[in-house]
Amino acid sequence: MRIHKGYLYFSSELVIYRQKLSTTQLIPEGKPEVILTDQYPIRWHNAKSLAFDNQGGMYVTFSAPTNVCEDWNTTEGNSVANVKGEFPCQQLNYLGSIWKYDEAKLGQYQLDGKKFATGLRSIVAISWNEEHNGLYAVQHGRDYLHGHAPQHFSQWQNAILPAEEFMIIKENDNFGWPYTYYDPVKRKRMLAPEYGGDGVKESMEYALPMMGFPAHWAPNDLLFYKGSQFPARYKKGAFVAFHGSTNRGPYPQAGYIVAFVPFENGVASENWEVFADGFAGVETIVNMKDTKYRPMGLAEGPDGSLYISESKKGKIWRVLFKGDINTFGNTQLAEMEKRKARSYIRTPDEKNDLLIPK
Repeated sequence: MRIHKGYLYFSSELVIYRQKLSTTQLIPEGKPEVILTDQYPIRWHNAKSLAFDNQGGMYVTFSAPTNVCEDWNTTEGNSVANVKGEFPCQQLNYLGSIWKYDEAKLGQYQLDGKKFATGLRSIVAISWNEEHNGLYAVQHGRDYLHGHAPQHFSQWQNAILPAEEFMIIKENDNFGWPYTYYDPVKRKRMLAPEYGGDGVKESMEYALPMMGFPAHWAPNDLLFYKGSQFPARYKKGAFVAFHGSTNRGPYPQAGYIVAFVPFENGVASENWEVFADGFAGVETIVNMKDTKYRPMGLAEGPDGSLYISESKKGKIWRVLFKGDINTFGNTQLAEMEKRKARSYIRTPDEKNDLLIPK
């Protein structure tokens, strides 16, 4: 959902609509106009997230419906081990990509637009950064490294790999899905095991992200802060809402927070911060269903307050700063940093962390 040039743009899984907004009424006027229709059947990762470049361009996500473009004819029985990836991956013809459209043209279909960037498994969190005039996104990374290649990846590696990639996306960029993944520890793009990778072989062919967030956290919204209600260090930085993991077992599930990333000259600092916590409601998350709330969406009010929505109970929080802006600094940030020690935020230790009991 986006408010843009006097319209409310919003999407279902397959259709993007808009309605005219009035300056004197809260309810949009008239019937919804159809801007874009996805003609493909319902599939995994259908979300049609939107961003606008303020020059007439509308960017729409067409995510891939699979984990890593698996060719299940390459396995025997019910085993998923050593599955191969389809090559070339036919999904990349139309999916696993971001497309650009005319924001004001009605009745468009996918091929009426232009493929802007590719090699993107699943993008939900996407935003145009007006300060630096560019498209930014945070990707849902792939899963099942251990399940698909147990001879190369341990259960621990399965929990910490690959990164949720925070990207600047430029026209004609290719970020390498499904052939590669980004390792946040090595800070390198690695060849996927379905395509001959073994956790050691690098790939030098594709674009790199600015930084990597922890694996499987499910980034579902991205907002660049423009206001002045919060301390000055937050201005122009990025908030990211993490819906939380579902498949990090046998380690605790993780995420379920809103993170903040300071920006300098349009580039993200790799030292992301915990901004809002407590949504999970439990210290150790064995299963996603045990959590109380799951952060989902972000919006900034005209006064600079931050709104956070969640998906389990439909709750919305409004966050305001009530402290002294002039004294906010290292002491407060150090207290926030301590939250990274919680089991649902920190990276599990391979040797010392206890596994979730079966």
